[in-house]
Amino acid sequence: MGASLKEQLDDLLGKLNPGSVIGVDIGAHSLKVCELSGGPGKFKVERFGIFTLSEATLIEDEVQKPSDIIDGITEALTQAGITSKTACLGLFGPNTMTKRLNVPEGTKEEIEDHVLWESEQYITFGADDSQIDFFILGENEGGGNDTIVAAAKNELIDGFSDLLKQAKLNVRIVDLNVIALSNVFEEVMKDNLEEYSEGTLLLDFGAQSTKIIVYKRGGPIFTKEIPVGGGLVTEEIQRQMGVSYAEAEDLKTTTDENGNLPQEILNIIEVQLEQQLAEVRKNINFYVSQGGAEKVNYCFVTGGSSLLPGLIDKLSEIAGIPVERLDVFSRFKIDEKRINANLEELSAIAPVVIGLAMRTS
Repeated sequence: MGASLKEQLDDLLGKLNPGSVIGVDIGAHSLKVCELSGGPGKFKVERFGIFTLSEATLIEDEVQKPSDIIDGITEALTQAGITSKTACLGLFGPNTMTKRLNVPEGTKEEIEDHVLWESEQYITFGADDSQIDFFILGENEGGGNDTIVAAAKNELIDGFSDLLKQAKLNVRIVDLNVIALSNVFEEVMKDNLEEYSEGTLLLDFGAQSTKIIVYKRGGPIFTKEIPVGGGLVTEEIQRQMGVSYAEAEDLKTTTDENGNLPQEILNIIEVQLEQQLAEVRKNINFYVSQGGAEKVNYCFVTGGSSLLPGLIDKLSEIAGIPVERLDVFSRFKIDEKRINANLEELSAIAPVVIGLAMRTS
């Protein structure tokens, strides 16, 4: 196979020394920071910090409480013991886009002109007001080059970069979370990547959204973000139980001595999961109906909301294929002396920020 997605990104944006860049992932429920050492096949999570944000700090990609994010970054960095000031910022939401294109052979300038011309058709938030980048995955069997195009609105980049600047960080690289997750997947599955490149579904269940990625032939061939996530479960618990959002979040995650949630809470979660996974199924079916042409054989889940009880079993029924958690620490080592955490939970919430921190090699 040709160069991996990770290697293509390295070639595109230049290589940095390990440890010189930290990943910063700002989500609706929490923000995470991460610092790695080593390189491909030898990555190690040296430092990791997380800060839980207050309700409605971030709605989609719009910041409602900037001071909470700035303070949260500072606190997470301190908690993790990270001193590096150079960051890779992850972005997501309706003002970002990825698209897989087949472009004809040509010089670098000709390929760039073709990519920019064609990608303008897909950028709903305006190509003139966006940063557009691309990288070539390799030759397509039918001719031309398979190319990944990524775009983000300037206003989005500037807004989040300014928050990091106020937290005393320098933004060296801006990445998209779906690309970061794809990079982690490639690293974890490195030994069998050719098999998984035949068709794998990656689902990242977050607080406000679920990211859908179809990984095929060396990179994401389809990506979609849908507005369903664990926050809706919390809101429903809040409504039915008559408690605050924070109390509802606690009810959703606090188990008894046997690791079980109250039946009343489980019932609410089950109904919400059925509704949300129906939306996931609709989008998977859309991909298939669009001539996604080749079969998806595997499914892996990540994200904090992937830990909701019953999700994997229900998803297996819907997808019709086995569903597993993406076990990040089967490939990435971790400094357990510095990082005292439940590895199953950390493996669920950390893939995106680890993927951002991978941009250090």
